[in-house]
Amino acid sequence: MNPSPAELQALHAIWLPVALYALVCSASPGPVNFVAVSSGMRFGLRRTLPQITGATLGFSLLLLAIGMGLGELLRAAPWLLVALKAGGSLFLCHLAYKLFRAAGDGGDITLKKPPTFWDGALAQWLNPKAWLASSAGVATYTVPGAAYRNSVFGMTLLFLLMCFISFSAWAMLGASAKNLLGSATLIRRLNMGMALLLLLSVFSLFL
Repeated sequence: MNPSPAELQALHAIWLPVALYALVCSASPGPVNFVAVSSGMRFGLRRTLPQITGATLGFSLLLLAIGMGLGELLRAAPWLLVALKAGGSLFLCHLAYKLFRAAGDGGDITLKKPPTFWDGALAQWLNPKAWLASSAGVATYTVPGAAYRNSVFGMTLLFLLMCFISFSAWAMLGASAKNLLGSATLIRRLNMGMALLLLLSVFSLFL
């Protein structure tokens, strides 16, 4: 079934709002961005790219899955969302602990390697905020009817682009901060600050 002219017009009208929504969601402070800053500061942008790529694809696939029907499953079984919120919060607290323990000179054993592709992807699928942002985006910006699938695919592609740009920008911020701060003590304090912000983002889920 082909989209009607009215559906096509609605489809064309959503791209700018979707792009702005994707930019706000991906660029605003959150778990993935905090890790990207810390990794960029300790390992540089190039070695942080696997985490950036994993987080980008992880969120985009999550959005696509919710758009293609996973959201209906969550609405039918609310306990799944509760379990996700609990498990995801524990995972994010673990990330905060690793950031808090990270030394400014790169010598801490808990972060002796840059985060991997799977670290980035897993962080998105275990991040309750990523699920909420995806669900809200699908509910708000998709076009019902024959154009629905096209709107979901288009939204996924826009998030793919915006997430990669935003996560890379945070990693570059971290790399620049290392050059500006210089001192291992200051870098460690910045890591600790990122860890505390990450914990606050977890606690805000329960307010």
